[in-house]
Amino acid sequence: MIAFASLFLGLLVGPEPVELLVGSEVARVEIRLDGETVSTLQGAPWTTVCDFGPELVPHEMVAVGYDQNGQEVARARQWVNLPRRPAEASMLLEGGEKGRGVIAHLSWESVVADAPAAIGVTFDGRRVPVEDPRRIVLPDHDPEKLHLLRAELDFSRNVTTVLELVFGGSYADRLDVELTAVPVVLERGARLPPVAELRGGLLEGGHPLEVVAAEEGPAEVVIVRDEEVRQVLNRLGRTSEKALRKQARLGLEGVAAKSLRYKMPLPKGHQVRFLWPFPERQETARLDFETLSPSQTFTSRDGGLYWLLTEFSPPATVMSEQRLADAVAVAGLLAAGRNRRRAVVLVIGAGTTDASRFTPEQARRYLRQLRVPLFVWSPLGNAEAPTGWGPVTDISTLRKLGQAVRDLERRLERQRIVWVAGVHPPADIELAPHVAGMHLAP
Repeated sequence: MIAFASLFLGLLVGPEPVELLVGSEVARVEIRLDGETVSTLQGAPWTTVCDFGPELVPHEMVAVGYDQNGQEVARARQWVNLPRRPAEASMLLEGGEKGRGVIAHLSWESVVADAPAAIGVTFDGRRVPVEDPRRIVLPDHDPEKLHLLRAELDFSRNVTTVLELVFGGSYADRLDVELTAVPVVLERGARLPPVAELRGGLLEGGHPLEVVAAEEGPAEVVIVRDEEVRQVLNRLGRTSEKALRKQARLGLEGVAAKSLRYKMPLPKGHQVRFLWPFPERQETARLDFETLSPSQTFTSRDGGLYWLLTEFSPPATVMSEQRLADAVAVAGLLAAGRNRRRAVVLVIGAGTTDASRFTPEQARRYLRQLRVPLFVWSPLGNAEAPTGWGPVTDISTLRKLGQAVRDLERRLERQRIVWVAGVHPPADIELAPHVAGMHLAP
């Protein structure tokens, strides 16, 4: 009886038009933003303008429909400035007694492809073989305990969707529960406590959230690279190769000059993507908008971070004005969208041209709202890096770059993901005073 005709898939600030689809049973609609009524519509046209404010932050928008007697008869909700996916998946469990022989049936819809190019499934953090995605045999398990089933589907055009399913224990009849992935950082020497000890440890507005699972899992790193520094990065490698050859000639090195391709890798299982800071204009029947395109996914099998930073460039068709701050904000969405341990890396030079809609300060604050750590590196040295990005790490030599990569790796290794029931803005979640040995990312 009520639905949003305006679907806010991008990043929004300031006033934006809102259009609703409303059935004949509805006489009045209230538009609520973050729990506050911002507009009341009494009839067609069911349109209004909503001000999302000057800051780039997540919002919950709800439309509540009432009939002639003032009774609520319909409700629709959408999240703004939180990850949204152009592909969705669902899963049905059946069969099995006492946790044995349970079968998962996976299905999907996507606007970019009929079927995913790759499917990865884990059960309580352990990988499950997928021979037939419509019939996935789950490991034997205790049905009295909570379990987390996770499926990740990779489609064409670098589109990915992730599905998490909690079942067992108190969730025996609640397979459709929505989840929020909360990244936490362990203190040095600390370990992630069992789920039972985490219950009551995460709060929203002072009220405890229901913790359902916790895991380590792989990490997602999204890199935004200033194209003006790529040549500087290439020179670092050429200098290193010359030094290696000279040492080999002098007998100071046990091996001859070797490729830098696999130097500075992230750990096995971690994934790296680039987000190219060049907008592409897209048009549909109702919308004219711009998007920023991600690269394919890379792992340590493809190469180390130095090689990735110097080897790959955006397609020539998308080269235009750079929008680095906008790209950092969107990279935060990408990094958070897979519900993994996460980080965004910005590699930037001095005097860089940036035609972004958002400022560096806005992008940094937005990543803090999403709880995505931001690392800023400069091959020109931190003294020459542009202002507004906070602390900048000097990567002007290969040794310094290697140190930066190791620091990134250590920071990711201390992250964990805690799952809570329901959809919650990450910035609204806090740790209870009694929780020790960890803090919320970033």
